[in-house]
Amino acid sequence: MRRRNFVLTGVGALGALVGAGLLGGALREPAPVTATGAASGAGVGAPRTRVARLAAEAGKAVRPDGPFDHVAFVPEEAGGEGLQVRFLTDEGPGPWRPVRFGGHGPDSGGSDGGVLPAPEGAVGYEVEAPGGRTVQTAAIDTREGERVQMRGEAEGVLSTEGVAEELPPLRYVTRAGWGADESLRYGEDGSESWPREYHPVQVFTVHHAAMPVAEDPRETMRAIYRLHTVENGWGDIGYHLLIDPEGTVYEGRVAGGAVPVFQAPPLPGAAKSVTAAHAVGYNSGNIGICLLGDYTSAQPSRAARDRLVRVLRTLALLTGVDPGAKVKYVNPVTGAERTADAVAMHRDWGDTACPGDAFARRFGEIRERVADPLGFT
Repeated sequence: MRRRNFVLTGVGALGALVGAGLLGGALREPAPVTATGAASGAGVGAPRTRVARLAAEAGKAVRPDGPFDHVAFVPEEAGGEGLQVRFLTDEGPGPWRPVRFGGHGPDSGGSDGGVLPAPEGAVGYEVEAPGGRTVQTAAIDTREGERVQMRGEAEGVLSTEGVAEELPPLRYVTRAGWGADESLRYGEDGSESWPREYHPVQVFTVHHAAMPVAEDPRETMRAIYRLHTVENGWGDIGYHLLIDPEGTVYEGRVAGGAVPVFQAPPLPGAAKSVTAAHAVGYNSGNIGICLLGDYTSAQPSRAARDRLVRVLRTLALLTGVDPGAKVKYVNPVTGAERTADAVAMHRDWGDTACPGDAFARRFGEIRERVADPLGFT
């Protein structure tokens, strides 16, 4: 299937998100956006993710042969609504928990699985699926695999010096920093499974991961990466940037340039983003930011909301997209059109509850803060 026998190569030339106030001062001729190392790549290591692929039938326990801390679920048919799982421990079964799916994927469509963290001490799990269907699962171990050396810096910084009023730059965790196994992105012939394409930025879309966050969010990152890249078959993680409840930002989809997200250091009106897989049919020119966590019935933390506003304001500044505008989005590849807010929710693009009902009810506050020069603190 895919090459897994060579040393991991972290991509992540540094760079990532941000920090500037929109319209905070007179605009000047933009200087190049630079990415600088915040921590040496020497000594950066991460466990290699291990996976056991198993089929789960309703009413039958699945007991993976080895430790696992997450389980991915990929329905045999599109949708997967109504799927539930409960984890088994030595003390017995836990409560039933829904597995949420959200309309993610490349513009061509394809599998859209879900993933949940397993509780400490889990030795197995059971699934319930409508009609008693068999569900393909992957028991994922992000912790106990052999420790491998990553290549690249653990952190990155994106400077907006010269673009507008200067604010302290924000740091982000690179792919090397959170432990992305870059070998998973390549086929047997050594080529990328998902070749990169770039298009002018038109909009930004906010998501939630629809799952609890591990105590170490890097484990959640590795589990989502594995789900998207291999189990769904996309070839990489579907989001451009991700934010955990503490406000830490993580690099997502490989961009391949001097900074994440973009083909090259972005200039307002000329920025091109790498195409990701977060809003089926509307991905090209659409930057996807995901909040780690499930915000169906709870709000994101204040730290996560504040960092989201900062990221969105910075992206708006660097791309020239007006964050308070309505945009007539046109997919440059397929021609699909839709009018949406420049700062959109995933549900604005299709039939999904993402980024969660609770968060969606107050999402207007995020838009207002991003568009207001005084709304960012």
